[in-house]
Amino acid sequence: MVGFFWCAVWLVSADDLTYPARYVADASIKIDGIATDPGWSRAVAEQRFTFPWKATPAPPTTFRALCGRDDLFFLFQVEDSDIVVLDKLRDEEDAVFEDRVEVYFARDNQLKRYFCVEIDSRGRMFDYSGSFYRQLDPKWNWPGLEVQATTHEKGYVVEGRIPLANLEAIGLPRLRPGVRIRWGLYRAEFSHDRSGRPVEQRETIHNRGRKLDGPPPIEEWISWVDPRTREPDFHVPSALGWLEVVE
Repeated sequence: MVGFFWCAVWLVSADDLTYPARYVADASIKIDGIATDPGWSRAVAEQRFTFPWKATPAPPTTFRALCGRDDLFFLFQVEDSDIVVLDKLRDEEDAVFEDRVEVYFARDNQLKRYFCVEIDSRGRMFDYSGSFYRQLDPKWNWPGLEVQATTHEKGYVVEGRIPLANLEAIGLPRLRPGVRIRWGLYRAEFSHDRSGRPVEQRETIHNRGRKLDGPPPIEEWISWVDPRTREPDFHVPSALGWLEVVE
């Protein structure tokens, strides 16, 4: 398995932060959620994930991506000592109560039209489209997206594959060396509330008015880009960075 590394805490604006996805024409990653494929050694390891709304170091997250001739492959390796996961989901939107990683793709800088997938530690997806501000369509499903996840003693791993043709179908340019698109990388870092104190279930922009039978998790939010908002929010243009395909 590709190793985990601790990362220093620093905040970078969206205008400055670009992830260089290496172009490997013959890339063929087995999507199994294990991250042992030797192809990942050719990808750039991104570790600049922080708590933008909390002045403490975030638990490590490592992200990698490769662009092949036909597919975009991505990998999250997450350190998490307290994984919050539901045994049974009422529907895919119940992911809002779980630990998960998130990837957003945007057609434009203003989030007039964007597309998201949130993936939990068991590889279950909550995919949807959106437009600013938070006009979300959970009925939209991402065509061709394949993901798998596994857990281990230190956290969990998520691997995914998106056909480039399907990115084009949602209005993004064909990914090839020199092409840049807006995107965002995020993590919901939740923990169990074991205090025993009475907990009020409140409607928030994050739980979309949903409630659990038991106490809701303690929510923390990790981002690759500091959105510089007063409250946690990834659905704003300032939360986006860049994906650039490089040789």
